[in-house]
Amino acid sequence: MVRRPRALADALLIIGAGLMAAGCGGAAQPPGAATAGPATAGPATAGPATAPASAGPATGAAACSGGLTGTEPGVIMVVCDGTARVHVQVGQISKDFSGGKCNVLGDRWSVTDGVITERDKYKGRPVDVVSVNNQTSGRGTIQLSLGGKTYFVDNASFSLSNGKKTAHLRGKTTPESDSPGTTVTVDVAC
Repeated sequence: MVRRPRALADALLIIGAGLMAAGCGGAAQPPGAATAGPATAGPATAGPATAPASAGPATGAAACSGGLTGTEPGVIMVVCDGTARVHVQVGQISKDFSGGKCNVLGDRWSVTDGVITERDKYKGRPVDVVSVNNQTSGRGTIQLSLGGKTYFVDNASFSLSNGKKTAHLRGKTTPESDSPGTTVTVDVAC
């Protein structure tokens, strides 16, 4: 997996965790997540969805989390019990996420769906995850791990409805992504 610049990944983790901690999304953080930050946490990463072996396919929060609870070493945050729906299109690949949480704090807006893990500390099965947020410039950021590949879009086009309940982001992946120059589109319904 390609490493993103530490400061960039840490900034996204801080934004997402800060909005969650502020109670904007009503999410409880797993034990230890409140102390994760630039001094102790490496860049957040994730990989393809792989559910634990079971009698049948996992559904709902279990499919989102890959069976993780948030107490496993290297798991920073599990965000699978919200009401947000996120549709992701990466080139010809698409995925619908559900159970994400939308967060609003003043002019800042973000959504996360999936499991955020810490590189080199999490040793379990990887899961898909998507996090998007607005930038003060009026543009957006997309951080996505899907199908074993990591995609990062900085400076994406970003539109947010007046009620801050729906968003649309679109842009091309950066050179740090596993597939640079790939078009990524994200639609969110909170």
